Amino acid sequence: MIARILDRRQRPRLRRETPAALKWAPACNRMDTTMSEHPVVGAPERILLPRRLRAPEVVSLLGDIRRRQGTGPLVLDFREVEEFDSSTLALLSYVRNGPEGLSPVNVVGALARAEESFARKRADGAPAARPEAGGWAGRFFRSVADRFLGSIRSVGLFLTMFGDEVYHIGVYLRKRKGVYPGEIWNQMFFMGYQSFPIVCLLLFLVGVTISITSAEQLQLFGADIYIADIIGYAMLRELVPLMTGVILAGKVGAAITAELASMTVLEEVDALKTMGLIPEKFLMVPRLLAITLVVPLLVAMADVAGIFGGMLVAQVTFGMTPMAFLDQMVNTVDWIDFAWGLIKTVVFGWAVVVGAGYKGLTVGRSAEEVGRATTESVVLSVTLIIVIDCIFAFVIY
Repeated sequence: MIARILDRRQRPRLRRETPAALKWAPACNRMDTTMSEHPVVGAPERILLPRRLRAPEVVSLLGDIRRRQGTGPLVLDFREVEEFDSSTLALLSYVRNGPEGLSPVNVVGALARAEESFARKRADGAPAARPEAGGWAGRFFRSVADRFLGSIRSVGLFLTMFGDEVYHIGVYLRKRKGVYPGEIWNQMFFMGYQSFPIVCLLLFLVGVTISITSAEQLQLFGADIYIADIIGYAMLRELVPLMTGVILAGKVGAAITAELASMTVLEEVDALKTMGLIPEKFLMVPRLLAITLVVPLLVAMADVAGIFGGMLVAQVTFGMTPMAFLDQMVNTVDWIDFAWGLIKTVVFGWAVVVGAGYKGLTVGRSAEEVGRATTESVVLSVTLIIVIDCIFAFVIY
């Protein structure tokens, strides 16, 4: 027994040090430091970072790093980091470009992609180098050229996506694969049934407004009967398609962009690619088929609402009976006018959905970009509608 006690006293004791990282462990989910009982002289100390690494944990980690900087090299292991924010990305940038003896390892997955996007955004937002020659004129023309080339690139991507969607719809109609059928009905309910009240109400008010503004001028020339011609021709060919397209751009286009942009930011689109699906087909084809199927019903109901508004004003202002109003309108307006209005609205609907999908699937990886993409989608859709309507005017008239 005495020999054992003496033997124990003669053994060298191993000094157990409490890692400084454990002092701020309550602020993290888990923080671990890999230290061996027989440390290798000169070997870097490794800190295994927790699963959640956001602003509070980053602040505590920076304080711990400053306390350890004089003790030797330090390695931050990001293998288990899953929850992070912009402060985590700033920490990575500091570690990579900061003091010597500090290095990150195992930066993979979503964190690596976010770091790459963060670095690219910083590079894009960095001020451009001042040209050596040319002065303000050179800077001005360079800025104009950059904007022009960016616009050309965006137009090319938009047309490419439009061509892809036409191809995907053809493939789906031939093979009936790659798209969830129930989604088409969901989109028809959203685009058609839920858009019907606002479309009919606004077109009714437009018909009333056009009739009131035209009635006074027609009375000066004794041409009261021609109010039916004006209402029928203006509604069927121009106002119903144009107003329906603008309403769809504000209601349907904004919703599609917000939904697809959120899916892109939350990496649901990347998950579809991982599953072997084509996001442009799986997400866009149901919406394009739905808008194609619901537009004829919307146009027909909007035509009825607009003509009814004009008929109501004609009866109140001129005492014209509904039968006389319809007889006069039918003698002037033909079925080809209704057909042109229907074709224009279908094209407007496609422009709205493709523009919304383009903005939603090419959004940046932040909440701010989602809001910006939604606004740009509405502006793009309304601009496309006006341009296409102008082209139709040259073709029809």
